[in-house]
Amino acid sequence: MKQVALTLLAVLSCTGLFAQEIPHLAKVGNSTCLVVDGAPLVLRCGELNNSTASSIGYMEEQRTFDRLKALNLNSVIATASWELVEPVEGQFRFDEVDYVIREARKRDMKVIFIWFGTFKNPFMTYAPSWVKQNPGKYPRAADEKGKDLELPSVWGEAVMKADAKAYAATLAHIREVDRDHTVVMMQIENEPGLRGAARDYSPLAEKAWKADVPSQLVQYLQENAASLQPDLKKAWEDNGCKTQGNWETVFGKSLKEDDGTNPILNQTEHFFTAWAYARYLDYMAMEGKKAYALPTFTNASVFGIHSRGRSLGNGCSIPDFFDIYKAGAPHLDILTPNSYMQQLDQICEAFSWKGNPILIPESSVSGARGLYAVGEWDAIAFSPFGIDSWAAGVLEAPSAQQKLFADSYQLLEQAAPLIGAHLGKDSMRGTYLYNGHAADTLTVGDYVVTFGRGRSFDIGALMAPATGGGPRPQAGPQQEPRFEGAAILIQTGKDEFYLMGYGVNANFTLRKGVKHAFCGYDRIDEGRLENGRFVPGRLLNGDERNAFLPDGKVTVLRIRLYHY
Repeated sequence: MKQVALTLLAVLSCTGLFAQEIPHLAKVGNSTCLVVDGAPLVLRCGELNNSTASSIGYMEEQRTFDRLKALNLNSVIATASWELVEPVEGQFRFDEVDYVIREARKRDMKVIFIWFGTFKNPFMTYAPSWVKQNPGKYPRAADEKGKDLELPSVWGEAVMKADAKAYAATLAHIREVDRDHTVVMMQIENEPGLRGAARDYSPLAEKAWKADVPSQLVQYLQENAASLQPDLKKAWEDNGCKTQGNWETVFGKSLKEDDGTNPILNQTEHFFTAWAYARYLDYMAMEGKKAYALPTFTNASVFGIHSRGRSLGNGCSIPDFFDIYKAGAPHLDILTPNSYMQQLDQICEAFSWKGNPILIPESSVSGARGLYAVGEWDAIAFSPFGIDSWAAGVLEAPSAQQKLFADSYQLLEQAAPLIGAHLGKDSMRGTYLYNGHAADTLTVGDYVVTFGRGRSFDIGALMAPATGGGPRPQAGPQQEPRFEGAAILIQTGKDEFYLMGYGVNANFTLRKGVKHAFCGYDRIDEGRLENGRFVPGRLLNGDERNAFLPDGKVTVLRIRLYHY
């Protein structure tokens, strides 16, 4: 959870100290934000489909950037692929990269480029032909039987250096053509990991497997022994906290078969694989920052909150391996989740490990998720995937869901000054309600705020523990319809709050220790925000005297409470 802390960011912004600096990360209270041209910037983002940015003609025909602007995005995640940037070894072209920068700049939007280099998930589909067709120079990973997995071996120096060279050339080009800081961050690779084997068994990998665990990792284990991720901590301690030896000596031999007790299979192999990918990504980040030191991140496929090593590819940067990535990739700024699971609250909790900033590069399309990520986690960016195809028709006849999403992003835009003033402080919180999580409770200042569904609800029933023991819910009409709602809650005075979002009801009570007999609403104004300034509409009273944000409609309330 965030803690109130002093920050000099506002002073530095006013003096213009940041103004000439390239986009960078800065601490604000207990959070980290992206600073662009002297001010914190929250990215209301969307990620294009993987192939969209490969064709200028396609983007023109689809009016891609007009669609994005109609949804109130202020930023876009687009592909910069190795196969297009360097189709012939040593010959670089940046037509598509330049087009994305140019069209975004016209609409006052920012850009994050994904570098689709050696890895798009575990696969090398975006590597240029001259890499794919030369396994002799660019070795492939192999399974335990020596079978070629048709995936690059990250232990191959040649492919790592070639990938990094093209990536650095792209950054050098961006530095030259983007003097007004349209491009603000870079994602390195996409969900990199190994598929088809627990680890790489190619000759280069075998040599590394039998060698001593790198001293860089051992030193990290020693310095962070008390706070390591549970599985890594247990494996190291169970083997005597050794500081020298090969991977099996230090972390033990792995179980190879599931005995029905949910063991961690191939655990040491996964540690080894995670180190290999962390090392590769760190080299990419380091070489790129020599050319242009934009903030960097990589993403992970999340198939379970506590997946115990299991992901789309082995060694992916999921929380199980955060310590290994922290030790092996110090030049990589952020580790991020792809959050298609509905439990976004749990995903953010897991990925906030040791102050890792929250940035959501891929999500299902949802305004509620974006509001929650910003309100509760000070998210640097929230970005639904495939936003360009989802936006089909938005220029002609926007659907109700498109309008709700656009209105959510418009709220974040109009509330930006208010949000910026409360970044990194406990005075701004967020809630997210969904199937299986229909109630939430936050403590802010002197108040406990309980959130639920509908205009009125039974707090006791919602907060009571599940009894269990009954039949498992059956598919069909008996199931509760899918729902979601979210709100940002900002305390602007001792007894004054802004509540904004949709699909939730809030109930304010005094927290334990505040000794007053009565607490109630003094005034509830419904209205809107314009550049951070509240413009009142209805004064809610009588039957409407309720802190209620209805489904399907983005609403802003200013709430004043009293107690005596």
